[in-house]
Amino acid sequence: MLKHIIAAALAITLSGLALADSPHDKPGFFTKIQDERLWVFAEGSKELAEFQKNGEPAVHVSKIGEGPEGMTLKGPSYEVLDAWLAKK
Repeated sequence: MLKHIIAAALAITLSGLALADSPHDKPGFFTKIQDERLWVFAEGSKELAEFQKNGEPAVHVSKIGEGPEGMTLKGPSYEVLDAWLAKK
């Protein structure tokens, strides 16, 4: 019985972690860490909706090593990445 309770608590905790926001979110932007890279999208954008539905877009840009902790930034355009970088 105790094993089932612990397993259920662990499953709830892990599912909560999966739904947690990225620690790199900034107002007006959505971020997601994937494969040690930080994806950045403008909130409410069609690019974000497509990313959430289909995964990594075929067309995107990167800024290697310019993210937090030296992560590569990836996003739909340099304008989005630059705006996110400038946002405090």
